[in-house]
Amino acid sequence: MDANTVGEDAQSERAELHFLAALLDELMRKMRVAGVLSQADLNEIEQAVAQRLGGAPRAW
Repeated sequence: MDANTVGEDAQSERAELHFLAALLDELMRKMRVAGVLSQADLNEIEQAVAQRLGGAPRAW
């Protein structure tokens, strides 16, 4: 088991991050289907997050 300097389980933290990312992805999809957000809105959100984190945005 991996633990960081404060004794927290890194593997469980990673699993929680994956769960939260999948949850957010599903919520965004539902909002698109419901007409709350457009595809352009979702792409704009992805772009803003990618810039903030220094990664490449995904296309919706």
